[in-house]
Amino acid sequence: MDNFNQKILACLSDDARQSNAEIARKVGLSRSAVSERIHKMEDQQMILGYRAELKLPESKVAAYFQLSFDQSCCDEIEALIRPYREIRSCHSTSGEVDMMIFAEAEGIAELNNLRNHLEQLPKLTRIITHTVLEERIRR
Repeated sequence: MDNFNQKILACLSDDARQSNAEIARKVGLSRSAVSERIHKMEDQQMILGYRAELKLPESKVAAYFQLSFDQSCCDEIEALIRPYREIRSCHSTSGEVDMMIFAEAEGIAELNNLRNHLEQLPKLTRIITHTVLEERIRR
């Protein structure tokens, strides 16, 4: 990926709704060149989509859960946790932690209820909860 594509992706990451003309001014290319590059990156699946980032309502709470298991079982666990609507993202990780989950809930009771369900997962050896106090950066 060349420098122009990196700059275009950075612009889109900051604000995917800005016009191609605006991106072109920022990266030093023509509008048509930017448009063509964006279409190529979409075709190559470097850009997978665009979405609205919604502000978390003040009444909601969020947390990260670190899960460790006594053996590799992420596929099995994914199937078990997928129905929980509070889980916004889940990642397999390397190292001591096998899985990181980000969850949002209507209140602390719902978040605690989710943690109670996660504690019942098979092969779980450790769960650590990190409650989100304030979001600082979102891209």
